[in-house]
Amino acid sequence: NMVKRIIAAVLAASALAAGVSALAGCAQETYVEYTLYSSTDEVIRTDKLSENPNEEVEGQPSEDELEEAPAGSYYMVTGYSGRPVDVVIPAEVNGVEVRGVGEQAFIQSRYLHSLVIEEGVSTIGGAAFAFNRALTTVELPSTIQTTYSTFSLCESLTSITIPEGVTKISSRDFYRCSSLSEINADGESDVNLPSTLTAIENQAFRKCASLKGAVVIPDGVTVIEYLTFAACSGITQFVFEGDITYIDYAAFTGCTALGSIEIPSTVTFIEEGAFSYCTSLTEIALPSSLEYMGSNVFEGAAVTSVVMPAGKGAWLYTESLAEDDPETEEDESVAPGSEEAEDYLFNFYLNDELEGDPDAKGRIPSYALADSGQAAEWVTGELLTAYWYFVAV
Repeated sequence: NMVKRIIAAVLAASALAAGVSALAGCAQETYVEYTLYSSTDEVIRTDKLSENPNEEVEGQPSEDELEEAPAGSYYMVTGYSGRPVDVVIPAEVNGVEVRGVGEQAFIQSRYLHSLVIEEGVSTIGGAAFAFNRALTTVELPSTIQTTYSTFSLCESLTSITIPEGVTKISSRDFYRCSSLSEINADGESDVNLPSTLTAIENQAFRKCASLKGAVVIPDGVTVIEYLTFAACSGITQFVFEGDITYIDYAAFTGCTALGSIEIPSTVTFIEEGAFSYCTSLTEIALPSSLEYMGSNVFEGAAVTSVVMPAGKGAWLYTESLAEDDPETEEDESVAPGSEEAEDYLFNFYLNDELEGDPDAKGRIPSYALADSGQAAEWVTGELLTAYWYFVAV
């Protein structure tokens, strides 16, 4: 029996060794896939290029053996294989321009740890690096333009360089990058957005809980899109350098550390829920330029003082009034205070004496709005769901 057990153990060990050897023989080679396109955007061929210059990829011709690329052709990075732990995407390969990274090229990579894209590469397709759970650092060139969801759900991404020259951070580019704490960190501040930005699109930094301190919004950005900074629970202040005109739906919702914000004097519209659940925000001043404030703007917030637009009264409605469609010849807009708007008036009277007066329903005169404490009670309480239209008096 002892002999049989020894023989069985030897056979098992041999089988295991054979299995490991077989697996080793089947191991994926590591390479990045470059697809060559003609000047008319037709696929010419796909080259598999190793990240290790001393390592050849099976079946891939050497640099000397590659057929010469036609004039005007270019490469796009379209995929990868194996374990590309540290990837550098060059501006050219074998004398041919590398124009960009294709859509979903590295999506769900389990091994990519660092990424450098060289100066001159101009595009990154949608979700190109999304779900890269091991990616920690990224360096982008000033020439890059992203599409959407570039680094969404890269939960280990801690640091990124976005240099001067970049004009746009696209929709959901850093959505749920929960470890992201440094953007162009310089020793004085961990978050420094490039001054050349003209757009930060919707949900760009949504749920980036590790961003901390003050964030400066560059001069060229005029719109804060919906959910752009939602649930950025470590940001304490936003500073607007330019002429912001529009703050969209829930743009700052859930910024629980936000203690102060100075809304620019150029803002005309603030949409629903913009500052909802900002549980550290106690005071806010609305500029005299403001014409419209949606419902639930301060829902769940801690505001106890709201300075209303100077010199303006307010009409309150149960829903947003119709606006003009610029594509039609007829003006479809409904003006606050007009007969067309009466059916949407909020059931509010300034006091009991005015109740029942049709001319007083849903209206707050400017003198009543001057009480910042009362205004705070209204916008967090009984008038929370009202749509506010501010008009000069």
